Amino acid sequence: MAHRGRPAATQRVVACLDMDCFYAQVEMLRRGIDPSVPLGIRQKYLLVTANYAARARGVGKMVAEADALRVCPDLLVVDGSDLRPYRTASEEIAEIWAEFGGAKVERLGFDECFVDLTDLVSRRLQADTCPASD
Repeated sequence: MAHRGRPAATQRVVACLDMDCFYAQVEMLRRGIDPSVPLGIRQKYLLVTANYAARARGVGKMVAEADALRVCPDLLVVDGSDLRPYRTASEEIAEIWAEFGGAKVERLGFDECFVDLTDLVSRRLQADTCPASD
């Protein structure tokens, strides 16, 4: 059994982080696009993702560009073929998580990662644990 305030050696606290609209968010930041502007990211002939403004107007993920433009004629379409900006943003985010309490980060792709928060949670639980009174 685990000591109060500290997980047993076999217990881990792991979070899975999946960043929604990741490619769209990267492009919005890079290009200074207002979040209210409907935006889709094209790779080859498909929109691989769309921001929330585009989704609110009926644009989904993994749809043909022509179909998305029929649904939302004012959709701004950005070419997402060059993966370097997404790779860079993903690495920067992983570094931030790694700095957060010394968490261990395992990236799954550009927009997903597992973060092992066991040590951080253990330290927090120990700090919040009051000594037992007699």
